[in-house]
Amino acid sequence: MFLKKSIFKRNNKIYCHYKIVESYREDGKVKHRILFNVGTLSDEQAERLRITLNAHNNPDIIVSKPEQIVVTKHAAYLDVAVLNHLWHEWHFHQFFSKDQWVEALVINRCIDPKAKINIKDWMEKTVIPAYLGIDDPTKLDKFEVYRTLDRLHKSEGELQTFLFHQIKNRWPHTENAFFYDITSSYLTGSRCVIAKLGYSRDHRPDCEQIVIALMITPEGYPFYWRVMPGNTQDITTIKPLIEDVKARFALKNCTMVFDRGMVSTDNIVALECEKWTYVSAMDRDEIKKADFFNTALPESVTPDNYEQIMVMQEFLPFDENAFLYYREFIIDDRRYILTFDVARFFDEHHAQLNNVAYFVQWLTVKNQSLREAKKKRCQSLLEREVAAMLKRKHLKKWVSVNIEPYDFEVINKRGNSRTIQSFQLSYTINTVAQKNEQRIHGITCFITNLDVTSHTAIDIIQWYRRKNKVEEAFHEIKDHLDLRPIYLTREQRVMAHVIICVLAYFIFNDIEYRLKQNDLAYSTEEVIGTLRECLVNRLAIQQTNRSWLSITQPSSQLKEILHALKCEVVIDKKRVEPVLKAAECWL
Repeated sequence: MFLKKSIFKRNNKIYCHYKIVESYREDGKVKHRILFNVGTLSDEQAERLRITLNAHNNPDIIVSKPEQIVVTKHAAYLDVAVLNHLWHEWHFHQFFSKDQWVEALVINRCIDPKAKINIKDWMEKTVIPAYLGIDDPTKLDKFEVYRTLDRLHKSEGELQTFLFHQIKNRWPHTENAFFYDITSSYLTGSRCVIAKLGYSRDHRPDCEQIVIALMITPEGYPFYWRVMPGNTQDITTIKPLIEDVKARFALKNCTMVFDRGMVSTDNIVALECEKWTYVSAMDRDEIKKADFFNTALPESVTPDNYEQIMVMQEFLPFDENAFLYYREFIIDDRRYILTFDVARFFDEHHAQLNNVAYFVQWLTVKNQSLREAKKKRCQSLLEREVAAMLKRKHLKKWVSVNIEPYDFEVINKRGNSRTIQSFQLSYTINTVAQKNEQRIHGITCFITNLDVTSHTAIDIIQWYRRKNKVEEAFHEIKDHLDLRPIYLTREQRVMAHVIICVLAYFIFNDIEYRLKQNDLAYSTEEVIGTLRECLVNRLAIQQTNRSWLSITQPSSQLKEILHALKCEVVIDKKRVEPVLKAAECWL
């Protein structure tokens, strides 16, 4: 049964006549039978009647007032769908074919990090079970997540090899150049056997911690990591790294880019013995002792003469802006590239002046309080206070403070007098030491054994600058993926937690890389927040038992993002329908 439109012309006017017609077959031919002559209708009236007839013919078509259609429940869809798509593109589903919880844990880290015990409840509010083939997530054992962590730890080595080969398959001609750094992350609660007190990069010296070493590619993809005791020193990690990486990935030629804190003679020699190349920087105290530094800058640079000195000492401008100058020295097959950063020089110069001014003011206020003391002052406590101030303002190398006894009489309300033992402070500046400190302002010295014929000094400087990529990785892992604090206590589970965070960052970085390739100025966090807007919604008609699942209509911005990520397929009808059908049982 359908609405049929007839058009006829009379007296040079066109008329439209509508009829309700049904089809039937007679003698093998399809014919129409008029059930009701409706007459003339406006376009809007005709469309409404057409919808009504379609609803009569098809029970799946619903006719209702807008106010009767409500959303009774919703669940995360598009953010989960995109992350699942990327997970499959990198073939993680094959590696973790027997551990479905791993994907749920990684996606949770990317979207809305939860405690491990709450992962099951979180899964029920998403479409993840549909992708994992789980018929009813409400029947899952929430403690299975801990058994997954135990199994995940055992596969760490195989996983790193798998990641390395996946990256090489994606970029087969990429250089064997990697950025390396370490960080720390603190733990709370019961003691973990590898948790130790040590230098805290999280500014939590009161908490036991672990140390995490990480290697990433120039594109930012992590493929190697190690979890070590919390008291591990940076400089001791290079030699074990060389042995482990060489054995695991069969790297013959490799360029390591790492922080100055790991530079030592033993580490440099170890890299050179393996015929690995490296790019790093020298510690400032080591620069001061180097003969080539005295040759390049025999005296301190001042804000007034730095341009003349750069020219006189044969420094070259890094680019046409002349914000950075460099001069190279080659000693025993090692290249030392001394740089002078103009902006940093002025920052450090003014910071030193401000620190001195602050200290002098603090000293004046402290002397005033010492002269107004109401009781005896402790000299050892005052010495510690002065030492802390000198350290905080970076003045202890060239400012010395003299603490002299200062006794004075005070009279109480009754007219009795007594002697208060106090002190007065004075300071002296060692101008020679101060100038020696000023000589290093704005100075960095890069060290490498890369061939001078294939890599210029500018190349070396740019390589080291790109090292910030690994520092950005630590920032993302800690702050956005909630690596810290760690509440787990078993060593294997702590290490598995790190694996989950590294895998989440791998996906995070993949999104960032694809956005940059398409010149989209979104951060990964912004993209995931935008994807979160597209949900699976359960729609229902009030006062009936009719309900169904549907996804939020993607906006033009979402479609642009999906195109950049090459994930448009996740909103195709053929991909959405199976997910909605599977989610019917728990949503």
